[in-house]
Amino acid sequence: MEFMKQFLIAKNIPITDENWNIFAEKNIRREYKKKDIILKEGEIDDYLTIVEEGAARLFFIKQNKEITTRFVFKYQYLTSYDSFLNRSPSRCNVEALTDMVLWRVHYDDLQEVYRTSNVGNLIGRLTIESIYVEKLNKEFSYLSESAEERYLKLMKEQPDLFQLIPLKHIATYMGITPQALSRIRRRIS
Repeated sequence: MEFMKQFLIAKNIPITDENWNIFAEKNIRREYKKKDIILKEGEIDDYLTIVEEGAARLFFIKQNKEITTRFVFKYQYLTSYDSFLNRSPSRCNVEALTDMVLWRVHYDDLQEVYRTSNVGNLIGRLTIESIYVEKLNKEFSYLSESAEERYLKLMKEQPDLFQLIPLKHIATYMGITPQALSRIRRRIS
């Protein structure tokens, strides 16, 4: 979990060794293989999870079609947040797109960290703020940009995405069909 500690230090979060140990000892390292289902729709997500290595997607099934809602990469949070926060069944599945290394803290353990550490509360707030901004940016993109603009933006912000992830998943994430994505790619190249 050293990467997480360095991230906090880079964000100027004043974390003592004691506070770090309170948080770090609650985390569990897990490994998953490509195509493993990490969380199934209907299960409660009991873990706040951060990716150390690998990539995953969150998706749901509508009319027998998979709709990707989010991709998650190295050093990003991989959690079905509404399920985690509300203790309710997840509305999505979480699938490993590559082999993965994750660090997970159980909901109950995280609540204990929040109760016993001011830095824990700060980390929690910054996490939720980050997730909110990510969601807001995606919504704004859907409402204000064409599919081609979203594709170009995705190419600029996540160039590795197209080597790691099948185009059919990228298309559903963008809210278009795989055929429409192919047309956009042909027009741009």
